[in-house]
Amino acid sequence: MAGFILWKRFSRTRIGWRLFPMARLVLIGSFWDLKINKMAENCVKSIRAFIAIPLPGPVRHLLKDLQFQLKKAGIKASWPRPDRFHLTVKFLGEIPCHTLDQIQAVMDRFSGQYPELVLAAGSIGVFPKITKARVIWADIRGQTHRLEKLFYKLDKELDVLGIPGQTRPFSPHITLARIKRPVSSQKLAGLIQRCEDTWSGEFCAGNMVLYKSTLSARGAIHTRLFHTPLGTSDCQCLQ
Repeated sequence: MAGFILWKRFSRTRIGWRLFPMARLVLIGSFWDLKINKMAENCVKSIRAFIAIPLPGPVRHLLKDLQFQLKKAGIKASWPRPDRFHLTVKFLGEIPCHTLDQIQAVMDRFSGQYPELVLAAGSIGVFPKITKARVIWADIRGQTHRLEKLFYKLDKELDVLGIPGQTRPFSPHITLARIKRPVSSQKLAGLIQRCEDTWSGEFCAGNMVLYKSTLSARGAIHTRLFHTPLGTSDCQCLQ
């Protein structure tokens, strides 16, 4: 033990670091191995997740057209891919993997409880306000009172599992762009007015899905973990 302590002290000196480069590499390598293993362990223990309602193809196509209008206007932003458009019901954040079964059980209690939940998507708005816009979104209309009821009930039941309830009011929307450079309020007001009558056909919110969200250099990757049917398959709207 005493010899190891002396070697450790010697290796920290300038001469020691020069004489024992391999020891230096081993020590540094061991440190990074421990750090990487710890990161991997954390990834296994938790995931980033959210609960959302998937959108039918015709709705995603209309939202893609709205995105195109924004791009044509010169908006500098990051653009969610149209195939990843969704209507978020509840963002869960980082959650422990051992709670997944409990979350699924909560979601299953909503099965068949919201038949014929009919919505439409379109128009645009901004968060947090038009003079300091950071997000451009598409609005939701239709049976939003039932969607709001679904959210608050789900929010309350998930709070019991230790997933914090949402403090701000529920505002259903679909993110179209995350602004990178400031946009004048005059330009945004013109775009909002131009798109105010652009709406999809009505669609049925048939399923509620738990997604795993993996962040990458090319944007978030969304993986379906499980889903709950909110109603029956008899809805005659867009599917």
